[in-house]
Amino acid sequence: MLRKTDKRYSRFRFDAGSVSLNFVATVRHRGSHPRDLLPSPDSLSKWLELAGLVTTPISCSADDHREALILREAIHDTMHSLILNHEPAREDVDRINKAARFPIMVPQLSRSADRISWEAPDLEKAFLGIIARDAIALLGEGKRERLKLCGGDSCRMLYLDTSPGNRRRWCAMSLCGNRTKVAEHRRRRRDGGRREAEDEQSGQDS
Repeated sequence: MLRKTDKRYSRFRFDAGSVSLNFVATVRHRGSHPRDLLPSPDSLSKWLELAGLVTTPISCSADDHREALILREAIHDTMHSLILNHEPAREDVDRINKAARFPIMVPQLSRSADRISWEAPDLEKAFLGIIARDAIALLGEGKRERLKLCGGDSCRMLYLDTSPGNRRRWCAMSLCGNRTKVAEHRRRRRDGGRREAEDEQSGQDS
């Protein structure tokens, strides 16, 4: 789904099937003109909030932002390679494994024992650890064959196919599916019109 929020963040998608895939989807239109939806530390902080990984806003640093984008592309490139039956780059796998070792968040009771907060030595790195461990779980729990690339030429979004029969072709039928079907319909009409014109011309020449 597309979550309604500040206009700057309205293009975030949270329908790829997992938190790591949603994170990878913060680059839109990878197949044509890629658009990075996380151009700044503030945008990363907002994504973490909208993704439900934080309950209160946090402030990511420039280093957090840089490290997050490196992890995002390592996850994308690894999954993309596996979908195409290619061996992933060792450095990408190493980056994912390194992030997966980041400290986990632990629950802490408030002084009055009526509220819970989540804490970690390095909160921002803890969120990257969640994303990395999710990616590893997808690849290691028999779900690899359900990782797909959207069939939309300009999209190429990675998603988890949870459909019966594993036959889904699009990131979303309401988006790329409909656009592709409309384009195919127009192409068939155009090709049909061209053939009619050629047949008419052939009849005039004979």
